[in-house]
Amino acid sequence: MTPFQQALIQASEGKLQTPTVGTSNGNIDYFGYQLAVHKYNLGIMAAGMQCRGITFTQIKKYYGFKGRTAKDCLGQMDQLMSVYKQALRGYGDESVSEVMDMNSRLN
Repeated sequence: MTPFQQALIQASEGKLQTPTVGTSNGNIDYFGYQLAVHKYNLGIMAAGMQCRGITFTQIKKYYGFKGRTAKDCLGQMDQLMSVYKQALRGYGDESVSEVMDMNSRLN
């Protein structure tokens, strides 16, 4: 189980308090914000640049991505974001438990 999946489980059980992310339109989901920021960072890394404060290896280990480069993992991040958005919006049969086995869908 990846650290991301563990954090989702702990947050859903109330064991982990996530920070509030506020925008001009109101609060947004913390994990969705985190995914968006990490996708942005991965895109920069895929273009051959470095990001301050985070490395490719940290992102790769946190989400459990498979691949050697940021370009290899960018598609996996897109799939993960779409699965998470569906779970967040309640489309289909997606739920927190469905997001937990996303690694089987990504690979």
